[in-house]
Order: sequence, then structure tokens, then C-alpha cells
Amino acid sequence: MLFSLIYGRKLADKILRQSNTHSIFTCSTQLIKKNKLPPRPKFDASMEADIEEKFLHGGTGPGGQKINKCNSKVQIKHVPSNIVVTCQATRSRDQNRKIAREKLALELERWQLGQEKDGNSGVQVMTEREQALLEWKRQQKRSKGKKSRLKHELAKQKREEEKKKELDELMEVFGDRIGNSSTSDRN
Repeated sequence: MLFSLIYGRKLADKILRQSNTHSIFTCSTQLIKKNKLPPRPKFDASMEADIEEKFLHGGTGPGGQKINKCNSKVQIKHVPSNIVVTCQATRSRDQNRKIAREKLALELERWQLGQEKDGNSGVQVMTEREQALLEWKRQQKRSKGKKSRLKHELAKQKREEEKKKELDELMEVFGDRIGNSSTSDRN
């Protein structure tokens, strides 16, 4: 909500407006810039007291034999919500701890939004940033489709112009012959 107050209307929402000339509804969306997305949720120090952290062996991913010997896999549990996040993105335990905390902050935001919306903790809800990213991807796809259609329309127009030009040249060449042969037949 804070983001929508700072940057204007909500990014991912579509606005329905009635056209003055027709009684049909049209949709319009606000363009989303990649560098103007809402901020990611942050893991702060107040959340640190509510988590249990474990370091585990093994798993899959980069690191080869070392991941079977070292406890680099991190599992964090948020006790009040029972949300569990695991991370083994890298060989480094410190980097995995940082990434796991970022994932937990995102999951906690989703969980809080779900509780605010329905009062039901089992509902998966998208954050404002995820909605904006989804709309940005849709926007990119529409833009690519539009460029592709324009490219094919221009190529089609060019082919039609070339055909018309060839036809005009043929008509000019054969038209002179037809015109000359009809005048010579009269003489």
C-alpha cells in the first residue's frame, strides 16, 4: 500500500473505464519499469528471535563431494507461523544463511498477506513485487508480439508493393504491345 501511495496508482491493477462513445468497457494498464519495482521484503533483527536454525548434511547442487562432508545446507523455521525454508544454493554456509533469510522474509510477507486477506494461513498470496514482476513479464511478451506483428505486416506490404510494381511494369510493356498491335490492325 505504501508503494502505491509513493508511486501513484497500484501497478498490477487494471482500471476499467467506460468509453464516452460506446457503452463497452476497455482495460488499460500502467507501464511497469524494471528499475521501479516495489522493494523486496527484508529480514530484520526482530525476526531473528522467532527462528530456529539448523545446518544439515548433503543434498543436491553445486559443491561436489564437499556438500556430503560439510554442513552447508541451512534450514530455518519460523516458530510462530511454522514456515520452514531450506537453502543450499552455494557451498558457503554464510551465503546460504543469507539467502535462506531472504526466502523466509518473502514467505513471511506472503503468509501475512494471506492472513490479512482471508484470515486463512493456508492461502498462497502474491506480494506486490511479484504482481508487478508478473505484469512486467506480460508487458514484455505483448511488446514482443506487437513488434513481430509489425515486422510481418511491413514485410507483407513490401511484397505487395513489389508485386504491384512488377504488374505495372508488365502492363506497361504488354500494354504498349497490345496498344501497338490494335493500332496496326486498324491500318
